[in-house]
Amino acid sequence: MSNSLPRRKTLQLSVQHVGQETLIYDEQTHKAFCLNAMAAAVWNRCDGATTVPAIAASAAFALDLPMTEDLVQFTLQELLRDGLLDAAVDFVPVSVVSRRQMMVKLGIGAAMAMPIIATIVAPKAAQAYSGCVDC
Repeated sequence: MSNSLPRRKTLQLSVQHVGQETLIYDEQTHKAFCLNAMAAAVWNRCDGATTVPAIAASAAFALDLPMTEDLVQFTLQELLRDGLLDAAVDFVPVSVVSRRQMMVKLGIGAAMAMPIIATIVAPKAAQAYSGCVDC
C-alpha cells in the first residue's frame, strides 16, 4: 500500500521565490529547478501530513484555478522524478500519466496551465571556468 501523504525534500535545498515561480537549487545533486506557479503550489503543500485531495483543494483555492487530483498526481510524479520529494517517504503516485495524456485530458486551453518543472544541471567549478590560462 502506498503512502498518500507526499513530503517535499527540504535538506540541502536553497529555495527562492521570484514572482510566481519558485527556484530550487539542490546542493547535493547540483541541479537547479524552476517551478511554475502550479507546480510550486503543489510542492509547497507536500508536508507529509496533507492528502492529495487536500493538496488539490488548497492549491486550487490559492491559485484561483481548477486543480484536479489527477493534475496533482501528475505534478507529484514529476516532482518525484526530479528528486524534489523526500525519498524517505514511500510515496508512489496512484496513477502514472504522461504529459501527452494529461494534455489530452485537460484540453488545449487548459494545457497552458500545466505544471512545469524546468531542470538545469549546474556546471562544476572546473567546467564553469572561462578564464585564460596563458594570456
